[in-house]
Amino acid sequence: MIKGLYRSAAGMIPLPYNQDLVANNLANNNTAGYKQDRMFIRDLVEADLYLNENGLAATGKTPEEVKINPPAFRASVGDASRVIEYATDFRQGRMDITGNDYNLGVDGNGFFAVQTPDGVQYTRNGQFAVGQNGNLVTAEGFNVLGAGGAPINVQGGKLEVQNNGAVYVNNEQRGTLNVVDFPKPYRLTKTADSRFVPQAGGGAAVPAQNFSVRQGMLEMSNANPIDQLVRMIEVERMFEFGQRAIRLQDESLQQAVSQVGKV
Repeated sequence: MIKGLYRSAAGMIPLPYNQDLVANNLANNNTAGYKQDRMFIRDLVEADLYLNENGLAATGKTPEEVKINPPAFRASVGDASRVIEYATDFRQGRMDITGNDYNLGVDGNGFFAVQTPDGVQYTRNGQFAVGQNGNLVTAEGFNVLGAGGAPINVQGGKLEVQNNGAVYVNNEQRGTLNVVDFPKPYRLTKTADSRFVPQAGGGAAVPAQNFSVRQGMLEMSNANPIDQLVRMIEVERMFEFGQRAIRLQDESLQQAVSQVGKV
């Protein structure tokens, strides 16, 4: 019965973490280029196998810590053990027509390259504008990079961006967007504002293939709000079920102890 209490408690540990992920997905439903996160749980036997396969623990021994990227952690209560991790879903989001010439969407593979104070980062958020220096910039003011790694000046006339990323102003080519891709499955880490950086060993950026840049459109979040609301309700129900299971086992334990005492 004590084991049952431990297992019920262990089952509740990942739920607040899952609730945070779902809430974040829901909050970013209208964020251009946002990619939803999902949580996965590896139960006792599978968790130990996973850790051993990744060199995180000696075979047959319980690891003390989990250090992988993206981060994961091990939840243990009594003899119940789980590895909790999350993964980002990189499937394409819906394409919304905005009619704004400075809104660009990548239809297919690839990411825009952006120069940030922390180095080059990558995004599918094409909500761009003209910066103070005339360059094409993100909503945060970071330069959007061209194929040669330099900013693209778009000042002085009507902007036209072709499907291959070529950028024209008043029919004069100013550069070509640096649309890049990475080996799949993607090993990218979120930074901020729908931007990503490659993880160690995740492969270098290469020119993207099979993509089309859509001017006047934005790729929105790939998180379906209805799906996220259903997941949030599921998490709440699972937490309530765990609480009920613990309470019932506690009551049974108290009853058993009192009856044994009388005998």
